[in-house]
Amino acid sequence: MERRAVEALAGRCAELERLEAFALNDEPLVMHIHGIPGVGKTHLLDALAPSLDAKGVVVVRIDARWFEPSPAAFCRAISKEIGVPESEDAAVVAGSLENEGRRTLLVIDSYESFRLLDSWLRQVFLPSLGDNVRTILSSREPPRPAWRITPAWSGLFDSMLLETFSPDAALEYLTSKGVPQHSARELNRVARGHPMALSMGLALYFAGGQVRGSAATRHQVLEHMAKLFLEDADASTAQIVQAACLIRTATAPLMTAMLPHIAADEALARLRALPFVSAGPHGLVVHDAVRRPVAAALKSTDPARHQAYRRAASRVVRDQYGQAPRSEHWRCTADVLYLLENETLREGFFPTTESSVSVEPAREDDGSSISAILQKFDGPQSREAMQQWWYYHPDSFFVVRDERGRVQGFYQAIVAAKVHKNVIAKDPLAASWARDLPRSEDRAAALWLRRTLDRDTGEEPSPGQAACWLDIKRTYLELRPRLRWVYTCYCDAELYREPFEQLGLRLADEGRPLIDRAMQHTFRLDMGVDSVDGWLGNLLAHETGTVTADASRTSPLLDEQARELLVNGSRVALTPLEFGVFAYLVARPNKAVARYELVEAVWGYGKEASTSNVVETVVRSVRQKLGAHRNTLETVRGVGYRYRPTI
Repeated sequence: MERRAVEALAGRCAELERLEAFALNDEPLVMHIHGIPGVGKTHLLDALAPSLDAKGVVVVRIDARWFEPSPAAFCRAISKEIGVPESEDAAVVAGSLENEGRRTLLVIDSYESFRLLDSWLRQVFLPSLGDNVRTILSSREPPRPAWRITPAWSGLFDSMLLETFSPDAALEYLTSKGVPQHSARELNRVARGHPMALSMGLALYFAGGQVRGSAATRHQVLEHMAKLFLEDADASTAQIVQAACLIRTATAPLMTAMLPHIAADEALARLRALPFVSAGPHGLVVHDAVRRPVAAALKSTDPARHQAYRRAASRVVRDQYGQAPRSEHWRCTADVLYLLENETLREGFFPTTESSVSVEPAREDDGSSISAILQKFDGPQSREAMQQWWYYHPDSFFVVRDERGRVQGFYQAIVAAKVHKNVIAKDPLAASWARDLPRSEDRAAALWLRRTLDRDTGEEPSPGQAACWLDIKRTYLELRPRLRWVYTCYCDAELYREPFEQLGLRLADEGRPLIDRAMQHTFRLDMGVDSVDGWLGNLLAHETGTVTADASRTSPLLDEQARELLVNGSRVALTPLEFGVFAYLVARPNKAVARYELVEAVWGYGKEASTSNVVETVVRSVRQKLGAHRNTLETVRGVGYRYRPTI
């Protein structure tokens, strides 16, 4: 199979040789491959691995599509790939990539899915790798300007644009597959040298289909080929492809729910046979360049069927989340995001548009630039408050850098529990947010986004503002499952009211102070007890009309507003920890909840703390207060606890 992968690499010999030389030479240290969807980046990497293995290079390869874009998840993925004990420590994982006397090549495919990690990889992880490690980043997008303008990467970074095949290379490829010269020329006239389009054209040609017409641009070639495929396909195959284009991965449960009249095994077998479908670790994947136009066409021509497919899939992915262990939550989150039609939200986690700016933690010398932006847009009282934030929490500031490395804008974000008391004393708005969350455990579950400003436009929409909100999604992922509340503020409440409300952020100005004789309007998001995943699941349910009155998610034994138990007509007070544990279990009726999950969600500690008996102690106390209802809290041996509602 490896030999065939190399032999089948038509038209890419020069690129393969360049990558081999990169992997073996001293400099540069990082190579960024980029090209339009379907141009053959993954195919090139498939051929590179066996070629380098024969030269003694160890290739470590991951596909960014299948991992949460967070440092912890990235480190776990690398640990698993190289067969060492799982670690979330970047320094430990970087050290594990060392191979005594052997060159190592780290390959990150589908790098566009790791946009949220770009700054961290550039600034933290890749600089920590040993001298014998080289890295390839493979992406649809060109590299961010920061790679070129950062002095530390000068001479150590290079990029390679992967173009479509030349006419001669395309004809050579087609004729080598048995297509006559005349037919090969006609086929390439439509495919325009696009590798995946050529593969799709071959499949159509040998199936007796017609490869005709043309696309307006080379970026639309795959859309055109997909349309030809569906025109020639039978009705069942067309439905299977359309359904699969609405979901992230096609699996038996999803296909059964969306197409109950077609056996799931048959549907998956038909998908596997298509040249624009590949197998992933979670199911079959339709290439994005085909997925988008097919899904858009279905929505415009048959909106009722489009919505029916999404509704059926929504129920499946939400049920799967309810049963999934913590290790599978990112897969469920990604499935939900792909079903959502809220472009603001999808772009926030899976950005598709290129950006010339980058976001990274602020440096000490960025203070003057941040002050200049505040001086331009804020009054003296607001500036004084932000000076306190910079003095006590400089690590909570993140700056947007333009193509020349200058500060384009900034945002400031921090978990409320970490805020110094002197900051709250000097910032009236932060003090009002603190009054909303008087309990320490609530502040540990709250993220405060105190200010977001662009150098040129202030609060107005801009690439800088968009980059800030994109980067904030990384923080959401890092803080789950503890994160519940998000607070932010803008002087102009109408600027973002509509998109904020679509995402669940509500205007919460009651009791807020005036700053510089004006209101900095507060927007607040309550994600609920299921944190990021519950928030996204509820947004999807509202979009698809699958919201149900689930009475089992509340309990007649618990008054959440009063934080008390209702036992035999009497009210029993709960401590903050008792309420936290019982409310968390009540929100997940009939589900076994692991001890470490309770420790993370209620105490805010890491998984390692789950070996202590803190959870057992609190559960024992709650059971005593429940009295005759104590059996509603069940022990699940070897796992944790379960709340069993009384019928």
